[in-house]
Amino acid sequence: MSERERPKPEEKVKIVIKYIAGEVSISGTAAEDGVDRKTLQRWVMQYEAEGAATFLLGRREHIYSPELKLQAVQEYLSGKGSQAELSKKYGLRDRRQLRNWLKVYNAHGDFNSRKNSGGGSYMKQGRDAAQEERIQIVKDCLSSGKN
Repeated sequence: MSERERPKPEEKVKIVIKYIAGEVSISGTAAEDGVDRKTLQRWVMQYEAEGAATFLLGRREHIYSPELKLQAVQEYLSGKGSQAELSKKYGLRDRRQLRNWLKVYNAHGDFNSRKNSGGGSYMKQGRDAAQEERIQIVKDCLSSGKN
């Protein structure tokens, strides 16, 4: 397979099964099949969560309940598992999903809101302040030792 050519779904399944069976290491797969280590780890995670259908059926929209999102985030923050372990436990296709939920949680986002369920930082809109007022605010912060 060439560097720029994407593997077909059937090829992905064969590569993952070879890796899981212990027939090839991550570095062996990278050399033999031209698959990046992180990509293979993501494929394995997806395969373990959904089986071969994850590659054969293509990309699908997954909808997780707000309760599941909150439970996964709270377990991670309380040290009950790594992102990889909890992603596997909750059947997430990728660790990025859990990281996005952590961003929403840390930004005091609402998992019930469709807008705020995708991750990222959601700052509230501030009011307009004149230049002189901004300067005064900065001076007050600096004089009180609050950076």
